[in-house]
Amino acid sequence: MKNFEIVIDSSADLNKELRERFDIYPEYLRGVIYLPEGKEQLADLEWANQSSADYYKVVKSKPGIVHTAFPTAEEFVRVIEPILKDGKDVLLFAMSSGMSGTYNSFKVNADMLLEDYPERKIAVVDSLKYSSATGVLAIKASELRKEGKTLEEVATIMNEIKFNLHEGGAMDDLRFLAASGRLSFGKAFFGQMAGVQPFADFTVDGKSVPLGTLKGAKLVDECTLYYMEKLGEDLSNQTILIAHSNRLERALKYKEAIQAKFNPKEIIITEVGESCGANIGPGLCCFFFYGKKMEADRALETAVFTEYKGK
Repeated sequence: MKNFEIVIDSSADLNKELRERFDIYPEYLRGVIYLPEGKEQLADLEWANQSSADYYKVVKSKPGIVHTAFPTAEEFVRVIEPILKDGKDVLLFAMSSGMSGTYNSFKVNADMLLEDYPERKIAVVDSLKYSSATGVLAIKASELRKEGKTLEEVATIMNEIKFNLHEGGAMDDLRFLAASGRLSFGKAFFGQMAGVQPFADFTVDGKSVPLGTLKGAKLVDECTLYYMEKLGEDLSNQTILIAHSNRLERALKYKEAIQAKFNPKEIIITEVGESCGANIGPGLCCFFFYGKKMEADRALETAVFTEYKGK
């Protein structure tokens, strides 16, 4: 019998089917979505609020028109306290502290809740990732728990291997990079007209930062596979998650290409949910894989990207 539950928040983008399949706690912490005209709602990974197409139509109308906030203290108690009452501990994954205040909020809430349950434990993992990359870590944690590892052992492993989790893929609507400050509005405008797309990977402090740009979808897609080939390790034994925001067709092409080239254990396509989607916008299609450990100077990642571009 498991003695701790694995919990995610709405930024991890694992729907009900995936949570059930990988034995991740069915309830998740829901962030707040602020819509135009003063409307607000809790993020829903099953899209019960509205269809993803309708949501991204609103998001696309003007970058920044939809705002988000991390789960409240009340939401934290709603999800976590029943687990503690049931006599179990908690392994909780938070969206990257480099992109959100979620991790710090969860730590504060955990400390306060444990005052009433001093015999229990809550381990909060700063994923240093976003979207389905956090989901990838949660799935790995579930596998380790199934092997019999303790809460402390799993948390320690997660805080190590998160630096081996990379991303590859494309963002074809540059306005949202500009809105988040990762690109100037001028470069975004002219880059969009010229068909330029950034190629990004994670940093050790939990951001997703472009390594450079490529012109045209064909080169971007080729580069993602090259990048995965050079940095990935033991790919045939991995479960690869492909996340997309209103780019299913491209996600299916990535799945086909990755399957043909690397034959991983499994490839799962997920949709970027409301929490991350408000800031990412439509246009993202990327996948997440374990590989060589990232370093602060990004020397290896930069070298691989530069090598491809030089070809």
